[in-house]
Amino acid sequence: PASPPSNVGTRDETKTMNELFTNAVTSLGGEAGYVPLGKLRENAEVVQYFQRKLMKPLWGEEIMAVFFQSRQAEWEFDAKIRSVRRRSLLSDQIQEMMIKKRKTAAFPEKVYEALLRAGNLSDTVNAVNSAAPSDLAALPTDTIEALLDSLGKPPEPTDPMAGVIPVFPTAQSRVLAAVPGALDKKGAGLDLLMAFYKKVLTFGGDKADPKMTAQKIETLKELCEAVGSAIRAKGLGTTSCNFVRLLCQTAPLHVVALAVSGLGEKGEGDDVKACAAAFSQIPAPMLEALPEDALLRLATACTKSGALAQSVLPLVAAASSATLSAWSADDVSKLLLALAKAKAGTDSGAVANLHGRAAEALFPKVETMTDAQLIKVALAFSKVVACKEFLEYVASESVKRTSNIPHPQLLLLTQGLVSLGATNQSVSKLADFWSTAVDADKSPLNGDQLAKLAQVLASVAPSHEALWAKIGKCLLEKKSSITDAGRASIQAAFPEGAGPAFADKEALLSAVRSGKSKDADKDRDRDREGARRRSRSRSRGGGGRDSRRDRDDRRSRSRGRDDRRSRSRGRDRRRSRSRERRR
Repeated sequence: PASPPSNVGTRDETKTMNELFTNAVTSLGGEAGYVPLGKLRENAEVVQYFQRKLMKPLWGEEIMAVFFQSRQAEWEFDAKIRSVRRRSLLSDQIQEMMIKKRKTAAFPEKVYEALLRAGNLSDTVNAVNSAAPSDLAALPTDTIEALLDSLGKPPEPTDPMAGVIPVFPTAQSRVLAAVPGALDKKGAGLDLLMAFYKKVLTFGGDKADPKMTAQKIETLKELCEAVGSAIRAKGLGTTSCNFVRLLCQTAPLHVVALAVSGLGEKGEGDDVKACAAAFSQIPAPMLEALPEDALLRLATACTKSGALAQSVLPLVAAASSATLSAWSADDVSKLLLALAKAKAGTDSGAVANLHGRAAEALFPKVETMTDAQLIKVALAFSKVVACKEFLEYVASESVKRTSNIPHPQLLLLTQGLVSLGATNQSVSKLADFWSTAVDADKSPLNGDQLAKLAQVLASVAPSHEALWAKIGKCLLEKKSSITDAGRASIQAAFPEGAGPAFADKEALLSAVRSGKSKDADKDRDRDREGARRRSRSRSRGGGGRDSRRDRDDRRSRSRGRDDRRSRSRGRDRRRSRSRERRR
């Protein structure tokens, strides 16, 4: 079996990037105050990490800013002074208290009534400027929306309301500051958050007051984080792709990445392609600084939508490759499996490069990887010919654990390793293990799983008599639990009766054919029964144009009979009255 290259894994830089920057920022006084990104880039530990661990040029300030902005649970980044500090426990407590106060704030009746009584723009501006900020934030969202509409642009100097111009920006800023609080109090979902985001984005016009613009930026930043949290919790839901395109043009990169990852649920439409194309214009180095879970979300979305994967997967692969040596083995294995399942884009050079970087990053970690990680890596590399040496090393480690891995998981691992071929020693050992492990009475594998095992091993151990004697016997005994998927696996393992030989083979194949025939009969019976039910429904008047005509005709004839009876009774009454008068 292969062994790790001597030049891999010998370096002692085992820190994650977050640990690296934590140490660097702390050493520069970032526990108490802000540290400029320029100073951080000069830190010797940071410079050495990029040179030795990542083997790439040091990030510029713009990319480094993305790193801290996208990790707000650990960092506080000030874009104005391009500086960062560690987020404290006190900051978290203050944030929690603020959100709690917003959600439980009492309804501000006086402010609400003052706004209702406002007869013109001047009255509205005075009501807003006279209210406490907490009362404005407790107003209903439809009231805040109406204020955004009425205060969107200042009056012209020639307007009769020009007298409010000096205090107008203050009212605008106060309404903008109230937006996040009103949305928190309502418990707004993604659609409402995005509707307000769009309103705030266009609020104020082109010639806005500088102070109002500053508040607008703060409000947009808070709304972006709320949008990101909503997407992270429940995905995009019914939110349209138009809003995602808007985010791509205006929101911070980590929020854009979350929104685009939600597109996987939207399918293959042209609007998904358009969003993916817009996202693909972002330079890959900018994505390098995103958290691993953000890149994993994007890769997972590519397993659900080919329209998304075609444009996004190569970009994600390129960005991940740059920092992959700093990822954990668990995150690397998840990324590899997502790439293997992606619906498009897997033939790009960026994906091929990532496979090489992943093999290099994982080589020193194979012996300490969990069984689940080994399975993911084996399945992901099973079709990557260029990394065969690495897969051989994974196989040599895997066969040491066969007796401790549950059989369903071992089946998946076997499925990933058989691509090494019949001559590989580890594959032979796996076949030997299965020849003793498969037992009809004790094996936890069901009929379909046993059928899959037969399909997987048929090409690499066709002459292993002990193995096929066991598998054949078990399959025959569990034939009643084999579904269409299991029958398809058996037919693949023994096409037209070929493949490995064993004593019960003909009986097994006959049972599979019989089971398939019975299932076909059941399907036909279900179809006939469904047709009979529909026919009975129509005969009872349950549907069809003809049956409706029949009902209408019957009603018409019935009404005709009733009319004739009524006219006859009328004639009888008139004759009776006439006779009475003659008497």
